[in-house]
Amino acid sequence: MPSLEEELFPSTPGKFKIDRGRNMNRQFHRCFASTSTMFLWALFLIALTASYLSFQSFVDSGSRYFSASWGGIQWEKQVRNSAQIHRSGGMSVLVTGAAGFVGTHVSLALKKRGDGVVGLDNFNNYYDPSLKRARKSLLNGHGVLVVEGDLNDAKLLAKLFDVVAFTHVIHGLLLPC
Repeated sequence: MPSLEEELFPSTPGKFKIDRGRNMNRQFHRCFASTSTMFLWALFLIALTASYLSFQSFVDSGSRYFSASWGGIQWEKQVRNSAQIHRSGGMSVLVTGAAGFVGTHVSLALKKRGDGVVGLDNFNNYYDPSLKRARKSLLNGHGVLVVEGDLNDAKLLAKLFDVVAFTHVIHGLLLPC
């Protein structure tokens, strides 16, 4: 077995020993360690980005509910007033798509007949939103409150049905064929 001195110092002056096996092993280990380190950092950055995007999505969806155009005592009072029935045997009706063409005309006809009407519309841009806003103003002028919200929003629907015991729901949506 070679001594420590023989391993550290070459036998020929001016030259040094090259231990190719250990050197190659060390380089491979360095490369492998570096690649695995880079891989772990990449995974960490991907996880960090994904968690940030997920959190941002959560904050955005949460802020939508905090800044929602519905809720509160004043809003509930408006909903109740709009749903107030003014004829015997009348109905309290929730009209979805109320700011659309069909929904506006149905809401106006029901209100004129003496029924209680509350409209619901999400004001998407399938049709011109400014036209829908004008129809909302027309309906408000006739005593029909149009709530801005989505039919898929379970919390909003639950709140509406908590405030008013609607007897009917009319889908005033004109869907393309």
